[in-house]
Amino acid sequence: MKTKHAFRYVGTPDPMTEREAYHCEKYIKKNKAKMIQAGQYLVDVSALLSLFHLDCWNCRRVHRETCCEGGQPYAVEEWQIPIIEQHVPAIASRLSDDQERTNWQAENVWDQKQPSGTIRMRHGNCLFYQENNGRYGCAIHAYAEQTGQDVQPMKPLSCQLYPIDLIETGEAILLTAVTEETSSFSRWGTDYLEQFYCASQERRRQAVHLDGKLFALDGYRPAYEWNLPLLRYLLQEKANRIEKILADSHSQASVQA
Repeated sequence: MKTKHAFRYVGTPDPMTEREAYHCEKYIKKNKAKMIQAGQYLVDVSALLSLFHLDCWNCRRVHRETCCEGGQPYAVEEWQIPIIEQHVPAIASRLSDDQERTNWQAENVWDQKQPSGTIRMRHGNCLFYQENNGRYGCAIHAYAEQTGQDVQPMKPLSCQLYPIDLIETGEAILLTAVTEETSSFSRWGTDYLEQFYCASQERRRQAVHLDGKLFALDGYRPAYEWNLPLLRYLLQEKANRIEKILADSHSQASVQA
């Protein structure tokens, strides 16, 4: 018999709460008829077509802080730990701050007081939140781009997924995105919907004080389109089928609109 303990966020050992699992199960029961089964994946089409604009480089220009600040990501699963550790020396060597490099070498990147795979914080932020050529962002992501490597295996999965989510239910893996309906169980919660323009085209439309080029209204696209490289990496042989399902559904919705 399935229990709520089977519900977990894919890509992290951090558990869902009983309350989150309850809301997830309730949501699936209510909306399953509108979802599409593709192998082990339960594709939440309507959520994945929700509009977002990940204008991340401009986030700091319109918000007090970005989603990479003020904390650290969900812990990574055991398979990802050695991959990250393999690249840490090279990533550290690219830091512009000598003190930061020394700190990494002395303390390593993991928080030894937290569950395995938990990244250490420094100055109130994730250790990998660093300055690079005058911009602040993920040092792992910058390193992957600068060296021509795939970012998917080495960057914490929960830092790549937004705005989509993958949830193991014990019967299937729910592929969804954060919306008003899913926020009660999504790993992203309500913060993005309530505070960030990337998650709300309507909220951005009302922000008439902003330069039109920042989170431009015509830049909003379906949630899944922002994560296609990651989805192809994670879903592997099912990626093409799921991508076609979503693309066809988007085309139909656009015609009806």
